Amino acid sequence: MTLELPVRLDEHAGLPLHRQLYDQLRIAILEGRLAGGSRMPSTRALADQLGLSRNTVTSAYDQLLAEGYITARLGSGTYVCTAPPDDLFEAPRHITDFPSPPRNLPTTAMPPLSDWARRATEGKVDEMLPPGTATLPYDFRDGRPAIDHFPTDLWRRLLGRRLRSKNLAHFGYAPTNGVEALRQALTEYLRRARAVRCTPEQILIVNGSQQALDLLARVCLNPGDAVVLEEPGYLGARRAFTAQGARIVHATVDAAGLITDELDHMVAGASPKLLYVTPSHQFPTGAVLSLPRRLALLRWAREHSALVIEDDYDSEFRYAGRPVEALQGLDTSGTVVYIGTFSKVLFPSLRMGYLVLPPSLVEPVNTAKWLSDRYTATLEQQVLADFFNEGHFERHLRAMRQVYQTRHDAFVAAIDRELGDLVLPPMTGTGLHALVTLREPLPIETLVRRAAREGVGIYPAQPYYLNPPPETSLVMGYTGLNEQMIAEGMRRLGTVIRATMRETARTASAGG
Repeated sequence: MTLELPVRLDEHAGLPLHRQLYDQLRIAILEGRLAGGSRMPSTRALADQLGLSRNTVTSAYDQLLAEGYITARLGSGTYVCTAPPDDLFEAPRHITDFPSPPRNLPTTAMPPLSDWARRATEGKVDEMLPPGTATLPYDFRDGRPAIDHFPTDLWRRLLGRRLRSKNLAHFGYAPTNGVEALRQALTEYLRRARAVRCTPEQILIVNGSQQALDLLARVCLNPGDAVVLEEPGYLGARRAFTAQGARIVHATVDAAGLITDELDHMVAGASPKLLYVTPSHQFPTGAVLSLPRRLALLRWAREHSALVIEDDYDSEFRYAGRPVEALQGLDTSGTVVYIGTFSKVLFPSLRMGYLVLPPSLVEPVNTAKWLSDRYTATLEQQVLADFFNEGHFERHLRAMRQVYQTRHDAFVAAIDRELGDLVLPPMTGTGLHALVTLREPLPIETLVRRAAREGVGIYPAQPYYLNPPPETSLVMGYTGLNEQMIAEGMRRLGTVIRATMRETARTASAGG
């Protein structure tokens, strides 16, 4: 049998002859020049026709067979498939003729949203992110680690080693609570570094701290239940709890953290189910919850049968004094859930965090995780376990503390030098950001817009308040900028603030 098609092969094309033959036969099948059901020449006949070795033709046929373009029938020969595989990925022409969905569908075409969806969409999702998407050279966005200092070559080697092991378990299903080696490594690290008391069975690996909050809201809350949040506080927590239908009760924060003496007055008999706190570095003020208040908070939670959620999002970075032990380590009655994340200490796109659960919550929260997404990516967990067990994590952590210490000191010096007469002294010494409050209130939208024109990204603190105060405050991160960028960005910001103050004063004078 002779192939009734022109086949043009070029030995100098830089592409193997078997690949050229495969490509031309595949295209002929898809275009219908080799009709479905038609018989193909034998490999020997086609090799003789084209002046090729039989191995070359056999390699091309094998690839076509593997991908479903042709099929071999025992004792009969090789035939073109009646439904080439590419057709399975292409909709019929009459369906793709419509460039867009039909318009003016009746309102009854979609069922109404659930109560959860309605509550979840009451605010914009991007409110949980710093406003503005443009890349600015002097961007004081909070929570940005110095990704340029992450040991990417080392991470790539660890990942490659796992892949080269050809362990099929890396590519299959995994335990819902996470890879055992990682949970064991975390247990030892948290005991040593944060005084957290737990077993590997109490740890659940999640896709970042936001998933941790969502799972806890689903497991612990019914619509109408009261939840105590810090004021100001993390917007992502507020949104997770309100989406579940919780009633939010705000507790005031001062320089020593959440004011525990006011809790009874704030809740006013509401019998709260949850109390969410950031005790090691309050977000966004930067306050550290004092030991007397930590003990008072635990006592209050026990008396009210409330669960405390401790979000320990960046406590690894403390630049003065000894580390503050976790609230969970002081708990003797199983009332604290501890949340940690690798977004700040490693890199955000890893999307990995963890929960340390009281024994009574292990099964229900693991079940919620299974229903949500089964488990967190396994291969990355294995690599992270190696990163821990071979000592790389703590070496990286020590190196980053030095980097952030330098940037923290440069930030504090730049504020004193450029903004000392314009802002109140911020609380510093911990974490990746500081809350900077102007001595005189200014129109924040104007300030943000003018700073952006000068290449400076600044972000207002108002979204983190349920009832924003009259002061103008900025949440300013410094770890994503080097010392020179911090100094120049702060110089430009000082110029913008002073110009805005002068214009505001002129406008007020003219209006008066």
